[in-house]
Amino acid sequence: MANFRTSARTVDMLGRQQIAGIPTAINELFKNAYDAYAGSATVDWLKDRNVLILRDDGVGMTEADFLERWLTIGTDSKAAGGRLAPPPVPRGFAKRPVMGEKGIGRLAIAALGTQTLVLTRQRPQFATGENQAPIVAALLPWTLFTTPGVTLEDIDIPVVTSDDTITQSLILRLVHDVEENLLQLSDRLDDSTLSEIRAGLSQLKDFDLDILNRLPGPRITGPSGYGTVFVVTPTDDSLAAEVEGDGRGADKAQATKLFKLLAGFSNTMSLHPRNSEMRTSFVVRTDDGVATDLLSGDEFFNESDFENVDHEFSGTFDDYGTFHGQVSIYRADPIDHVITWPGGRGAPTQCGPFNIRFGYVQGNYAQSSLTPDQHALISRKLQKAAGLYVYKDGIRILPYGDSEVDYLNIEERRSKNIGYYFFSYRRIFGAIELSSEFNPSLQEKAGREGFRENTAYRQLRNILMNFITQLAADFFRGGATQGQEFHAKRDELERTERIRRTRAKVVDAERENFRSQLQSAIGEFAESKPVKLVQRTVTRVERELSDVDSSGDDALDTVLEMEHVALRDLEQVVQRYQLRKPVGVGLDREAARDWNSYERLRDELLNSIVPSAASKISEMTARKASHLVPMASLRRQVQRDFEESVNDTFANWREDIDAINRKSEQVAEQISDLVHVAVRSASESARLVTRRINDESLFVAQEELFEMRRQLLGELEDELRRQKDSLEPVRRFLSTFEGASGGLGMDDQLEAVEEEVLALRAQVDTDLELTQLGRAVELINHEFASSIKTVRNNLRALRPWGQRNPKLGNIERELAAAFEHLDNYLTLFTPLQRRLYRKPANITGAQVAQFLLDLFGERLRRHEVELLAEPSFEAYSFIGYPSTFYPVFVNLVDNAIFWLSDRPAPRVIQLKQRNGSLLVADNGPGISLRDYEAIFEHGFSRKPGGRGLGLKISKDVLERSGWSLRVAPDGGLPWPSAAVSLTGSVDRGFGACFSLNPPTEAEDSVFEGVK
Repeated sequence: MANFRTSARTVDMLGRQQIAGIPTAINELFKNAYDAYAGSATVDWLKDRNVLILRDDGVGMTEADFLERWLTIGTDSKAAGGRLAPPPVPRGFAKRPVMGEKGIGRLAIAALGTQTLVLTRQRPQFATGENQAPIVAALLPWTLFTTPGVTLEDIDIPVVTSDDTITQSLILRLVHDVEENLLQLSDRLDDSTLSEIRAGLSQLKDFDLDILNRLPGPRITGPSGYGTVFVVTPTDDSLAAEVEGDGRGADKAQATKLFKLLAGFSNTMSLHPRNSEMRTSFVVRTDDGVATDLLSGDEFFNESDFENVDHEFSGTFDDYGTFHGQVSIYRADPIDHVITWPGGRGAPTQCGPFNIRFGYVQGNYAQSSLTPDQHALISRKLQKAAGLYVYKDGIRILPYGDSEVDYLNIEERRSKNIGYYFFSYRRIFGAIELSSEFNPSLQEKAGREGFRENTAYRQLRNILMNFITQLAADFFRGGATQGQEFHAKRDELERTERIRRTRAKVVDAERENFRSQLQSAIGEFAESKPVKLVQRTVTRVERELSDVDSSGDDALDTVLEMEHVALRDLEQVVQRYQLRKPVGVGLDREAARDWNSYERLRDELLNSIVPSAASKISEMTARKASHLVPMASLRRQVQRDFEESVNDTFANWREDIDAINRKSEQVAEQISDLVHVAVRSASESARLVTRRINDESLFVAQEELFEMRRQLLGELEDELRRQKDSLEPVRRFLSTFEGASGGLGMDDQLEAVEEEVLALRAQVDTDLELTQLGRAVELINHEFASSIKTVRNNLRALRPWGQRNPKLGNIERELAAAFEHLDNYLTLFTPLQRRLYRKPANITGAQVAQFLLDLFGERLRRHEVELLAEPSFEAYSFIGYPSTFYPVFVNLVDNAIFWLSDRPAPRVIQLKQRNGSLLVADNGPGISLRDYEAIFEHGFSRKPGGRGLGLKISKDVLERSGWSLRVAPDGGLPWPSAAVSLTGSVDRGFGACFSLNPPTEAEDSVFEGVK
């Protein structure tokens, strides 16, 4: 135990207000960890406990280092030629440039809260096995340093050491020493200050030290532990606002101040990418187990984002401020470009040479070359983290990059004249790369609020502002010397977008109207309305025929008229359910599926139901007519009626054909006129050049004659080309007509392309959902795996206490049983992780069956479902990745249990093998014929609240391995008798069956070795 009385130099500690805020303080601590050669620096905010923990795996400190370096403000250990030697470079590390020279890192920790527990342990400098260095612990009550009437000499900072562990007694020693110091100063402290400090000490006494061992990441305890840990409690009141925003809304697209200043600590946008030397994270943890890393994921920019920009600029500024680099407009091939800085006047700059790389995305989607998904994705990132970041030796310099810090006045100039200055800061992302070697004059302010505004910084800023302005002049202004490409492409994109939107507006309305008609028609078919209408007509004719007065003179005419009206009514039923697919309009999957169903239903109406009814009406009419007149008279009457019907039908058809013919003659006449005009113009041009060569050749010198001929032929060719171009629309129209006559019309092609686009958009949604689900499963598995060892050890330690205390023993046994159940589930994740299987493995049906029983055992018992595996299934084996096949079986069995759960017993799921295919069958409600095609489509589900992803995913992953997944119509298990009586129908009578089918011998697949 050592007590260290702060020296007079510690007065600088009162300067911690130089730290602009919590994000700046944490950034400074990240830089300190970097200087200490840390590979990882992690912040954990235990939100519900008001505790902030900062850890790194840097070189750590001895007790002497802590007292002489860290606890003493303004040390020169980082300065070249300083009194104290710099930290040692660990084995395997390259020497790192120093990020700070002012020693304000220890001030930063004071900005985070009113009390800090410091734990540090030196990293072994040599490979000597276990770490023999002690753990140094200290407690700093920052409130005392700002209390009036208390001098720095009055404050005692307790410092203790421990061999390898951090115990509660160690914390109590530190707290006790601070409390002793408070007693000495009690006459100079008011009640509120004493109460505040004592409340913080009490909170520290209750702090669960085991948390430090449970948290993933750097650790100072254990045989190989080292680094530094800061435990801040209670935290500053502003922390919640910095992490969660100002509370004015739940707009996740808007970045918090903390994210803006801590994201992108290491440069991931460099011209020369390299692995990050230090990983950073800020994890928000709650007591219910939710952990969110605010700095992880794809929120910040990286190399791949430069593939999703409209324009990219990269290069180097030399010692004179001249840019030499490449420019790519609308993702065209880069061109070399040079921009000079006139402000240098030929003299070397003080700021020195540096690199730059940034991308730009058009704000108006109509002017962007990106797809809608690409533009939306990169725009979300830009809204959160746009900016031109500054990095020195690969580490970010604050506050540059924050969209609220427009240090190059880009937005200010743009607001004056958008067309002239072009660039918007909020549509830019990129990096300016500096180094300690080439840019030593660019020095950070003491408060870490940017560079000192010396000559070097002013030059850097002026060079960049000139560069941005000149880029706009060279490539984006109306009269730009190299702007033709940009303006032509932009205009083309805008024109295309206008056409797309106009078409989309019309097509979407047509598609929605058609979908509504389709669903209405299918609904009426489902209610048997067409059949009822037909049957009503047959019944009416039968009744009316029976009421005909056979003695009347016009009885035969009446009967024949009844037949005519009835057949016309049947035709009206057909016409009522005659839907025409809109021309040139592609259908999405749901509409296409409904269209196929409709066509089947209408074909049945057209080819079976109506013809059968018409035949019956004709039979009834014939029987009635045969009793009214002699056969000869009947034959003549029928022949007359038939001839009239033929004439009327043909006349109607001929009227339609004549209308088409008149239209075609009009089109032909227009085309002929266009062709004649072009021919006349071309012929006239030919005559004129011929006359000129004949007339003018007499008056030119011999050496000019050939040049005249060349010029006149060129003029003629230009005219012929113009006339040919004028007929290009005609040629395209005729080509379209030829394609239409062969079944390849433009409308058909548009429909095919549009349907493919709709399908691809649906696939993008599926892939995004899959990515999110995969990341969620991976996170759950990782977090569970990292915590399970600690839980197991603690339960083992609790057991002896439970044996002595019966009440506690019951709790321990219940916890152990529940934990064992969860532990078993964690084990079941193993086959689902492909990264654990570098090569395909041999999988047997017995292994699959056992896995399913282990996973669903409890659920099967709860729903009284029996899972059976036939011997042929258990004996079957094949080569593949468990991560591919196990999830498919899991999904099929999960669905089967769901559909069986409310069915009458017995409830059975059977795993079978038939002709090399693996079957999963059940005796549930089965699958309707209408759903056979739809069941594997994205978003389709009959399950309440279902996402429609499981079967789609299963089918896709199997196809990537050469296998296929299909519905086996005849493979389901028979219904139990109770189920048949419940439904009142035996039209199906069997459950669902899915078939996993291996590749055929002809397919080139890793599964050619199927046994």
